Amino acid sequence: MMKTIEKFNIMDFGVEPNIATVQTKSIQACIDTCRDAGGGEVVIPRGSYLVGSLKLYSDITLRLKTGAILLGSKVIDDYEDFKVPTSIQYLKDEYYKQLWHLPDYYFYAMITAYEATNIKIIGEPGSIINGQDAFDENGEEKFRGPMGIIMSNVKDLSLEGYTFENSANWSHTLDGCENVRIKQVTIQGGHDGFNLHHSRKMTVSDCRLECGDDCFAGYDVENLTVSHCYLNTGCNSLRLGGVDITFADCLFSGPGRYPHRSKDTYHTHAIFKYYAIRPDEIPNDATNIGFRNCIIKDADKLFYYDNGNEEANQNNRPLRDFYLENVHVTGIRHTSLFRGNGEKAQLSLKNVVIDFESKAPFLEIDENITLNFDKVDFIKPTVIQIGSGKRIFVHGLTTFKFVFE
Repeated sequence: MMKTIEKFNIMDFGVEPNIATVQTKSIQACIDTCRDAGGGEVVIPRGSYLVGSLKLYSDITLRLKTGAILLGSKVIDDYEDFKVPTSIQYLKDEYYKQLWHLPDYYFYAMITAYEATNIKIIGEPGSIINGQDAFDENGEEKFRGPMGIIMSNVKDLSLEGYTFENSANWSHTLDGCENVRIKQVTIQGGHDGFNLHHSRKMTVSDCRLECGDDCFAGYDVENLTVSHCYLNTGCNSLRLGGVDITFADCLFSGPGRYPHRSKDTYHTHAIFKYYAIRPDEIPNDATNIGFRNCIIKDADKLFYYDNGNEEANQNNRPLRDFYLENVHVTGIRHTSLFRGNGEKAQLSLKNVVIDFESKAPFLEIDENITLNFDKVDFIKPTVIQIGSGKRIFVHGLTTFKFVFE
């Protein structure tokens, strides 16, 4: 017999909709009562509610009903960091703290949970979480405010159905999480969509990301499958590193609907940019990352891998292989880089259509890269640069394997 899920409505704790008063304490009292009862469902009914930082616990579902809106306060003192223990080590590294102007309280958000299990945030159609681009003069880059949602070391996490608007920093920070299911989430504006550092066993499906920074970011990511998603950004579609990462049946499309929050530009920088930052512990080289059955259009670069590049945050473990299979590529404007710089790697393209109009090389690789083309259709005459001294000219349906000798 199924256990009845106990429900707790925030209206029973003195919360009022559509007022200009911050209601964090009353909503948190409802959440705490749910926790003390052994878990259940916290219900946010239709209406707008102004909040600072809320904390979730194990076995709690936060359900936003149709028309429910959680608004992040614009007053930074309304938030707290809950002293979340994080596995993201560059937050403690003095070089990066100074470079990016990271405050000691950097890891704070509208909704937080850590060291917990079985948490769900479920939004019914028309539900919204809005960070209101809260400004923090002491925050990252001297303007970024709180994260949207931080889940740190949470197992069995479900995110579904809501729209996240105008996050003042990353919309979703999933740090060291495992068994994550995300579906039908929409992101509009703000900064990064999903940050997945040190997280495992994740599926993301049927989401729409229109971000002001990277759509997906993170390193030491393992076993991630993203399917049937739309990715649009004024930064990078993906800034990722890890093992067994697949994007399938996705549309990558620039330019960004919303501007890059730091640079106020709209062009998409790269579809895939590798990520492996120095201060963090990354146990494995990055392997088996790629796209299947995807459409890619309108970006500066298709790839950006330049192993060891400090400025690009590619100065930890190398990338060993990347693939495209059944992919259509148009509107790439500049030369893509795939350089091992002393570390071997393989780049494989199978059943790929590339329509590249520039006279500049489409791709530059170095002597460490093995290039596998299997039925790659270059619509126009295209150049591939090998190191500084050799060029390959390709046009039409192409199959070959290139190993530098």
